[in-house]
Amino acid sequence: MQISELHLRKDLRMKHVMMDTEDGSSIDSKSPVVDALSLIAQDPNSAVVVNNKNGESIGIATEKDIIIALEKNGAGILDHAIETIMTADPIRADINTTCKEALQQMIDGNFRNMPVFENERFKGIVQALEIAEGEMVEVLEENRKLKELIVKHLPKKFYFQSTDDANEVHHSMVENNMSCALIQNTDRPADIIDLSDFLYLMGKNKSLKGPSN
Repeated sequence: MQISELHLRKDLRMKHVMMDTEDGSSIDSKSPVVDALSLIAQDPNSAVVVNNKNGESIGIATEKDIIIALEKNGAGILDHAIETIMTADPIRADINTTCKEALQQMIDGNFRNMPVFENERFKGIVQALEIAEGEMVEVLEENRKLKELIVKHLPKKFYFQSTDDANEVHHSMVENNMSCALIQNTDRPADIIDLSDFLYLMGKNKSLKGPSN
């Protein structure tokens, strides 16, 4: 197994972030729009999957679909069958689809609700916000683990306090051939800086000196 495969196995997937389940998230295609609206009003739903008489999923109806239909046709549309306003054959996600894959599909297709299936069985609906939050959690967790690893193995000379003088920190890093250093804070987790950060600071603060020749 390649190391890249190991990375893929830890990616967050639909089953990790999806709050909605199949219960109360599907409706018969002949049911009126008002029934779908009642289901969507129940948190965390923002859409319902539409099934035909055989129980097969044939579409999705979102709160946006209903709002557009009301604007176009008036309140009378609430008595029409949900199949008249649904989006047919929506893009699906598998229960093991990664957040990254699903989010890219949503961006490309400009939609924010995706039905999730497992072996052709409907499992629920995932929303773009849930996926985005899952991606953010994963990034933050990776950063936390990286910092813990650096703290564990970095020699003490690589540690500085947030109150230390920037020139002195920069000089120490250059003198000791340090590519990065850990900055300990009193009010938040430690930060990791590298020499490139000082280039930015030098551009903003002329009092910060570059390395001596």
